[in-house]
Amino acid sequence: MFAAARVGDDIGHSAALAGMVAGTLVGGFIAAAGGLAAGALLFTGLGASCLGVGVLLVGLSVAVGWLTGELATTARDTLAEGGADSMTQQGVITTGSPNVFINGRPAAVASASLVSCQEDGAQHLTEGASRVLINGLPAGRRGDRTTCGATVMTGSPNVLIGGASEQTLPVQAEVPDELYKASDLTLLFAGLLGGGGGAGGEAGALGSLLSKLPGINKLARIACRAGQLLTSVAAVGIIARPVDIISGQKFLCGDDELDFTLPSRLPVRWQRCWRSGNPGDSVLGRGWSLFWETSLEHYGDGLVWRAPSGDYISFPMVPEGRRTFCEAEKRWLEHHQDDTWSVYDISGERWHYQPLQACSPSLPLRLTGPCGNAILFEWNPDRTLHALTDSAGKRVMCRYQDGRLESAWLDDEICLVSYAYDTEGQLVTVTGRGGSVRRRFSWQDGLMSAHEDANGLLSEYRWQTIAGLPRVVAFRHSGGEQLTLKYDFDRGTRQATRDDDAQAHWLTDDDDNVASHTDFDGRRTAFVYRDGELTDVILPGGAIRRSVWDRYGRLTQETDPEGRTTTYHWYRQTDGLTRIVYPDQTTSQAAYDLRGRLECETDPCGYRTTYHYPDDDDPLADSVTNALGGVVQLQWNHQGLLTQRTDCTGSVTRFEYDRFGQLVRSEDAEGHITRREWNAAGQLSSVIHPDGSRESLLWNTRGQLTGWRDPLESEVRQAYNVLGLPVSLTDRTGHTRRWHYDPRGNLLCLENGNGAEYRFNYDATGHLLSEIRPDGTSRHMQWDERGFLTALEERGSPAADGGSGLRWQQFGYDDSGLLTARTTRDAGYHYRRNHRGQLTGVLRTPTAEGMVRGIDEDAVQFTYDAAGKLLCERGVNGELHYVCDAPGNLTALTLPGGQRLAWLHYGSGHVSAVRFNQQTVSEFTRDRLHRETGRSQGVRTQHREYDNLGRRSLQRSGLSADVTLPEQAILARLYRYTGRGELAGVSDTLRGEIQ
Repeated sequence: MFAAARVGDDIGHSAALAGMVAGTLVGGFIAAAGGLAAGALLFTGLGASCLGVGVLLVGLSVAVGWLTGELATTARDTLAEGGADSMTQQGVITTGSPNVFINGRPAAVASASLVSCQEDGAQHLTEGASRVLINGLPAGRRGDRTTCGATVMTGSPNVLIGGASEQTLPVQAEVPDELYKASDLTLLFAGLLGGGGGAGGEAGALGSLLSKLPGINKLARIACRAGQLLTSVAAVGIIARPVDIISGQKFLCGDDELDFTLPSRLPVRWQRCWRSGNPGDSVLGRGWSLFWETSLEHYGDGLVWRAPSGDYISFPMVPEGRRTFCEAEKRWLEHHQDDTWSVYDISGERWHYQPLQACSPSLPLRLTGPCGNAILFEWNPDRTLHALTDSAGKRVMCRYQDGRLESAWLDDEICLVSYAYDTEGQLVTVTGRGGSVRRRFSWQDGLMSAHEDANGLLSEYRWQTIAGLPRVVAFRHSGGEQLTLKYDFDRGTRQATRDDDAQAHWLTDDDDNVASHTDFDGRRTAFVYRDGELTDVILPGGAIRRSVWDRYGRLTQETDPEGRTTTYHWYRQTDGLTRIVYPDQTTSQAAYDLRGRLECETDPCGYRTTYHYPDDDDPLADSVTNALGGVVQLQWNHQGLLTQRTDCTGSVTRFEYDRFGQLVRSEDAEGHITRREWNAAGQLSSVIHPDGSRESLLWNTRGQLTGWRDPLESEVRQAYNVLGLPVSLTDRTGHTRRWHYDPRGNLLCLENGNGAEYRFNYDATGHLLSEIRPDGTSRHMQWDERGFLTALEERGSPAADGGSGLRWQQFGYDDSGLLTARTTRDAGYHYRRNHRGQLTGVLRTPTAEGMVRGIDEDAVQFTYDAAGKLLCERGVNGELHYVCDAPGNLTALTLPGGQRLAWLHYGSGHVSAVRFNQQTVSEFTRDRLHRETGRSQGVRTQHREYDNLGRRSLQRSGLSADVTLPEQAILARLYRYTGRGELAGVSDTLRGEIQ
């Protein structure tokens, strides 16, 4: 019999950690000794091989190395098991049964009860009594486990529950994942320290794959952290479309390398990646990796995973039924009971691999999502991909030539992408669906010397071997920008010199992280790291923006430079947010089901939105219920695309798609049908409106929209530069506007098509300094070292006497960038804010000149509810009070005199009536599209009609039928439109015809 578990009872992890450390040390000594012995035998064998006995000695060296490796592993595992006997409290059970209580506390139940673990965050209780159910789930007891492998340590003193344990959810390995990895690497290095022996236990050391060069996954995380902390990626060293200036690597893995996407509940994203520091080969050539070129294989005494990006990640060997976590790469490796393997992260997408083979990598069987939707892979005998089938049943087949991927075809009928190569097998062109070339590449000595994007922008690179590796030392593109890069690895500095001689500098720490960055304008930003994560950014001026990340790479806390802190709580080991605590301590919350699907959201005011799913395997909700109880019904097709939406009033909108997921037909709630046509390249070519009129879109070979043709065949044409920016726009009357840019894409001049122009000037980092307008007026800006606008001067056009009007403003900010003060010639304005940064008050203080002009001191205060909606506005003239419903619609406004305006809503926020105090002012009727079709105001009514393009065609007003007055004549107005949708005329019963 076991004590019943309740909310508040302790959970704990065993001392397997201490056992593992002890095992690592003992195993390391054994491996080191074995390495020395094996090394001696190996060298002796090599020296004696000419005598015919060396082969035996070399063989004995291999055997000794293997045996010592096995003994070391056994020693480690034995001590680890011994440490599992003791427990350390790591958290408590936090939720339980809503209606069953034990000793006055909610009873804990498997699956439904949450626990809070100091090591692993929020987890579920996963075991309970097989024969005692509470709310239909096994009752939790002392000794039952959680999903993170912790055990319930305490329970009821007088309620006991017997029977065997039943497991309802998977359990993580008890020994910490990072310790498994640290242990195995310790054994590996201990064997290597013994000399060249130990080939059987440690052969093929992982050292060749543990390069100091960051992989694409790490570079992506660096860019992500910079974005989260509102810092440019250039500040952390990613420049030159793109080059990592810290390591000197050139890499590609952005949207330009996304060749196509097939929509489904688990979409296929055909992504290419290339990195100059990647030694691996690919069906596209050296350094490349397609997303499906991933594998898992033995290497030494551990495993190596080739990620979809082409990065190589080392894992230890994991026993069946266990998993381990690579903190550096934020990935788990799990060894399943059927001897298959999987690798996954907090997103829940999981790569499944065949059982490991001794002599070849294990290839992926499938890629699955959290709800089980899968992409299935089929392989050729030469271990290249034959075909994949997505969760919508669409099949992509691959064709090869001379060992290189030639093309990928949808259902073996339509070419989605094709590839061409040079004589050395290097990729030179990527051609998309429809025949447009999306990418071009040039190579020199196996390194990428140039690439051209779909817009025609040619980026060129020059390489030089520095510190034993080729690194980019110069960059330029056909738009005019140039950079010269310099590296000083001894001093930890990098430098980029621009074509205008401006310089930027980077200083690195001992781990090759960017410690500080000096921008081209001289402003300096510094960075602080903890546990390998970028946590603090010291901004120009000294203010600090802080963040805290957990071991899974999730943001748990961020603090702005003014000390306003927001904290984030996550659902188990997923990317689902369960709670956000704002700086004023208000919270928003979310709940998820066991598959990680969002079940409900609760805003800071307590209003809840819930989501319902049709079955356990569908990640798409079939209904959403808002805080007022209104239900929106949703239907999806096999591609995971919305086909029907029924709003809470019963209005239905329908959608249809082609095989590529492109919208081809939509029907609104009034039955109006709009059709769309697409060209072979997947670009929208025509829109056919419900009245049969057609708009056409014209595209060039680079995939840019170059023209639009209206239903009357008039055209608007547009041209672009190599940066993809518009350079001219010619309207249907022949007037042309033109734009001119500098090499960095800053707008220098705008010609308005009438012979006049706007001119702009910038500082070294792109801040606007001046604007001169066609009428001679100008605007001049000043910026402080933090990058905030501090002064704006506006000058009028010169007068006949040579003078001109002048208006100026000065601005002040807090360190987070929120406006705190504004000063003009007439008055100063001071802005106060609450803990969430919302404006709570404005104080106006007139200057002496302002007082002469009659400006008085004034103040306005604002208050908000927990969700940030405005509740009250107070000023010298009284107060305004606002009331909003759960979706945020204004329902009442109380004026300073006490009068009250009220709005009545239906559905999701459409106004049905307006009242003033107790009197109805207007009532509204609406069609199924919720457009106003009628309103009443006293005895007068108004009626509106619309054409099938949604334009107002008729507006008629008159008096109620029971009123007989001379004024009761009906007033009507008819609207007419041209084929272009422009208003052509109005027929008015009062004013007559208006053209």
